[in-house]
Amino acid sequence: MRSYSSISTRDFMWNNLTGTIPKEIGHITSLRLLLLNGNKLSGSLPDELGNLTNMNRLQLDENQLSGSVPESLANMINVRHLHMNNNSFTGQLPSKLSNLSNLMHLQLNNNNFSGNGIPSTYENLPRLL
Repeated sequence: MRSYSSISTRDFMWNNLTGTIPKEIGHITSLRLLLLNGNKLSGSLPDELGNLTNMNRLQLDENQLSGSVPESLANMINVRHLHMNNNSFTGQLPSKLSNLSNLMHLQLNNNNFSGNGIPSTYENLPRLL
């Protein structure tokens, strides 16, 4: 397997990218910044994104992503900015995301979530603005 240990930033904003997010992105564990917003990406999020424990900012907004938000995202313990707005995500938000103690900015608007809204456990996020 090829080593990607030195890759920390990937900026693919507003490039009209299509298709799904490859699960192999989860092997780039050194990633701290992944900007995929403003494309035409579709399908569900791969569970492997949860392997990105060094992630600081993940922007997936303004795409055509769907399906539920994987609980594995709760493993991104260093994430501060998580933008998933303006997609077609469904289901309930995983309550385990309330374990993201460094999370400061969470954007979820304009999706198709169901249930009782944002889980009450998110109130315990100490840095969320």
